[in-house]
Amino acid sequence: MTLTALPDRSIASNETPRGDKHSALVIRNVNVHGRRTSIRLEPHLWDTLGEICRREFCTPHDVCSFAAKRKLPHGSLASSLRVVILDYFRTSSTEDGHRHAGHGQGMFMSEQLERQEMRRLKADGLDQ
Repeated sequence: MTLTALPDRSIASNETPRGDKHSALVIRNVNVHGRRTSIRLEPHLWDTLGEICRREFCTPHDVCSFAAKRKLPHGSLASSLRVVILDYFRTSSTEDGHRHAGHGQGMFMSEQLERQEMRRLKADGLDQ
């Protein structure tokens, strides 16, 4: 039996250098509840986050804000985001799970509406 190897994603152009090597983690900036922060995740998890955003019609900022609300008091945002990503796909791994999880029904919509309202308030404040 021949196994097909996954492409080597360990080195990407936006990874952080570590001495003469590159980190296996990719750092990206996101806005969580209107505050800019950075998160380090594996490239495949960034791809998976993008897939969730495509399915849920939202942005990575929305999903990260959702994960931040579920973060343990002394836990990291990256860890919480990994759990959200895992739970998203685990609960939808069957048709019943997908239907009961409400996926594709705007699960992260409240985060998106909250961000839109913050932008509107900032724009109104600048116009006055």
